Amino acid sequence: MRRTWPVALVALATVVMGGATPASGDAVDLATDSTTTATAAVCGSSSLNGPTTPPAGAVVVPEGDNSGVDLRKANTTYYFETGTHTLGTDKYSQIMPGNGSTFVGAPGAVLDGQRLNLFAFTQQATGVTIRYLTITGFVAPKDQGVVNHDSGDGWVVEHNTIRDNGGAGLMAGATNKIRGNCLKDNGQYGLNAYKSGNTITGLVVADNEFTGNNTDDWEQQEPGCGCTGGMKFWAVNGADVTGNWVHGNHGPGVWADTNNNDFLIEDNLIEDNESLAIFYEISYNAVIRNNTIRRNAWASGAKRATTGDPFPEAAIYLSEADGEPRVAARTSKIEITGNRLENNWGGITAWANADRFCNSPASTTGDCTLIVGPTNKAQCSAPAIASEPLYTNCRWWTKNVDVHHNTFAFDPSAVNGGCPTQYCGQMALLSNWGTYPDWSPYKGAVIQQSIVHGSNNSWHDNTYTGPWQFKVTDMDNRIVPGLWVGPQYGQDAGSTFDGGTPAPPAIAEQDFESGTTTAPYTAWYGSSLAHQTGSAHGGTGSLQMTSTQGSGSAVALDNFPGYSGVVAGTSYDVSLWYREAVATMPAVTWNVRWRDESGTVLRTDAISLAQKTAWTKAGGTFTAPAGTTRVDWTFVWNASTAGPAFQIDDVAIRPGT
Repeated sequence: MRRTWPVALVALATVVMGGATPASGDAVDLATDSTTTATAAVCGSSSLNGPTTPPAGAVVVPEGDNSGVDLRKANTTYYFETGTHTLGTDKYSQIMPGNGSTFVGAPGAVLDGQRLNLFAFTQQATGVTIRYLTITGFVAPKDQGVVNHDSGDGWVVEHNTIRDNGGAGLMAGATNKIRGNCLKDNGQYGLNAYKSGNTITGLVVADNEFTGNNTDDWEQQEPGCGCTGGMKFWAVNGADVTGNWVHGNHGPGVWADTNNNDFLIEDNLIEDNESLAIFYEISYNAVIRNNTIRRNAWASGAKRATTGDPFPEAAIYLSEADGEPRVAARTSKIEITGNRLENNWGGITAWANADRFCNSPASTTGDCTLIVGPTNKAQCSAPAIASEPLYTNCRWWTKNVDVHHNTFAFDPSAVNGGCPTQYCGQMALLSNWGTYPDWSPYKGAVIQQSIVHGSNNSWHDNTYTGPWQFKVTDMDNRIVPGLWVGPQYGQDAGSTFDGGTPAPPAIAEQDFESGTTTAPYTAWYGSSLAHQTGSAHGGTGSLQMTSTQGSGSAVALDNFPGYSGVVAGTSYDVSLWYREAVATMPAVTWNVRWRDESGTVLRTDAISLAQKTAWTKAGGTFTAPAGTTRVDWTFVWNASTAGPAFQIDDVAIRPGT
């Protein structure tokens, strides 16, 4: 997504703190509709209450106007007494802490920006600790933050209430520890983890409550800005996001955007966010594990449905996200495991935009891939990008995605008062047809084929309940579970759907029950066709083939280049039932022809139909040869005279058992 980075501001006024005493956080009701409870129900809890007496050696800061207090000393502990503290009336009145300084609030200690001051804590001191303060009423601009405005390293921010501020409540630097805070009702983000130079490593975001953030509704103000949500991460290398309660945010819950790597997103309760629960975008190597994710993306999904947008809105959205062993991390996959997803608008969407790659005008980020180097965009240009290694290295592919041992529960009547199933309840693995720019080497179906068949993306051993559907390859291809698990896509091996395993659908299945049509069969030569009612093998319909001359005869399918969905190297059971209709039935050869996408016959397998007066099954099991994507067949025989006939019924070609 697009991003605009602020330049760190120098304080232009006195550095201060201080004013009325709001509560440290509003109490909230825990979700009660499942066995999972919010372990990080922080807002309004006693965990936010600081010590009632100052720590030994602390500088005591009285309530009121603290503009005259020196709060810049290094290695000093400041204890803010109960009451409201203000920093002065200039918009740049702020605290610029010294290295190793600590700021501790007594119960009910409030740092109030008075809707005048932009920032609370700024500059790049290291090792700063902030605990037990309520920080509210600051008016940071878009893309900037109130606490740790300049992304100082080594900060510890614990047990604070950061609420009702403009911009982001909190920024982050390297090795920050953000634990046990209430981040509530801030104008843009609860947390915005960005630092100029992309140097954030070792970030911990644990046991916090993120709720109600993006009160300024920035996506409405700037559509497509990609600048909202509970928490957002930019180019962070190593982050543990664990044990948080992320709920009711006006946008995504957890969003990692642009060259993040080595994320652990674990044991979080993520619910009731207006958009995606987890969004991992043009980033690398993540473990998303043991989270409870429910009732997310109802608003954003309904908005798509209202406009007829078929893109599968997800609870977990992977957009150009790579498991990449060349980038050091605790994993070399995008692993999604052990999660429970319940009544979200959608499930997991793994997407790759064919036109989005380093140096493409379709990429809204200013960075290149980590493999080429974030600042090396110019390397990814024509003609060099059309050849290796740049062809591979210049894009985020969405590869090595491993989705396993999750539970996916979906009841459309419980989603947003009832959701339209042509839009909701979908898993997806797809891309678009590449068209742009003119010099792109990824045009056409290249990326569609890559994401589905060539990038080691796998769903397996999951549990599904409800009417799940799957979008594969492109947005127009919405399929049922049986086709998703079948040989064409080969997904969700070992998974169950409502307690069972769906059978892959047949490539072709004909019972001749509908009307009197003989389609898709056509008399080739020396023969005629007729639909028969009654005396069928199954049901009431069959197809009769009759010799019209005393020599060679044939019947063929009229659906060139045949039935699609065949997978090369896959075993198929081919069968039909037949019997003599008018004596004496000739010996018939059923020729099953395996074709490539252009229609070229790669191999023909012959099945003999000898004379039988009772219904008899014929068939065989065959492995589709290399290059096969389609199949059709003919019936060929020789009769000594016109008149003999036979019937066929219940023709099927299906994946082998």
